[in-house]
Amino acid sequence: LARGVLAEGGGVMPVRDAWWYVPWQTNQATGRPTLGSTAWAGPNPAFGATFTVHVPELPQTAEDARRASERELRDSGADAPFPGYETLRAERAESGLRVMIRVADASGSPVRDVPVPAREGVHRVTWDLRHPAPDPVSFFTPSFRPPWVGEAEGPLAAPGRYSAQLVVVSGREVREVGSRQAFEVRPVPTVPAGTDLVAVAEFHARTADLQRAISIASSEMGQASERIRFMREALGRTPTAPPSLYTELDALERTIADFRLRLQGDPVRGSLSQSSVPSISSRAGRAASGWGTRQNPTGTMRDNLEIAEADFAALEAELATFLADDVAWIERALAAAGAPWTPGRRLGGGGSG
Repeated sequence: LARGVLAEGGGVMPVRDAWWYVPWQTNQATGRPTLGSTAWAGPNPAFGATFTVHVPELPQTAEDARRASERELRDSGADAPFPGYETLRAERAESGLRVMIRVADASGSPVRDVPVPAREGVHRVTWDLRHPAPDPVSFFTPSFRPPWVGEAEGPLAAPGRYSAQLVVVSGREVREVGSRQAFEVRPVPTVPAGTDLVAVAEFHARTADLQRAISIASSEMGQASERIRFMREALGRTPTAPPSLYTELDALERTIADFRLRLQGDPVRGSLSQSSVPSISSRAGRAASGWGTRQNPTGTMRDNLEIAEADFAALEAELATFLADDVAWIERALAAAGAPWTPGRRLGGGGSG
């Protein structure tokens, strides 16, 4: 073990430089390079920058500290008093300890947080040299996932100098443990001549930002459709509301359908295998198709990204106005008529926008 890390009371040990490349992906499930499932295969070493870290003694949560104190009292033969309702409520509000390695670039800007087991001892974790995935957060676990479908990934970070710092987050403080360890991410010698790896990474980061924004807009439209469905049901239970609100709700649904057409494409033409004007999402997807390569983006990729960014900027502004004004107005009208609560309506009758 690194003497300096132990002397400092924990932290990240010196880090080896990492090779920057795109790992070869099999056509089958992970670890299955050929057809069939009977051939034996062992796992390869983890791809990326591997960190060996010594996690020192961690701070106790309020509940752990209380239970330790109660054990001491019981061991001494004394009674453990009731801690009080305020104490128990405060304990429930704690989210627990979080231990991670914060990876930063040469300028000190955070790039990725790599989770570390929240227990004392020596652990080894690996950063896959990628930025966080732009996909929406979801706690849904499908009952079945095809074996060839992997975890969501972000674009590769650019080669260069990085650092790793152990961070412990508790309910009381955020503490950096040990020294920051520097390391290099080096491209393999087979990179094609003339490839600007920093420019490639910056282009991929732009596509990730656009895809993140597209996923937000898509989720907002889905939530708006759900709000309209509930408002239509609430309207049927509110005889004091004007029937013209049914027409207004129909108009909202038509507007959302138009937004979806621009963002995601024409589902009717697609169901009939007919070509249509490329959507914002399809253009962004074509621009992001280079995440699996180290080569410079093609002219078509650049054009698709520029068109998608411009079209999305216009749609985003229109969607924000639609949610803040049109949808919220009907929610306020229903609230004024005494309609039952529907998702999206806030205290006082206003919509969430």
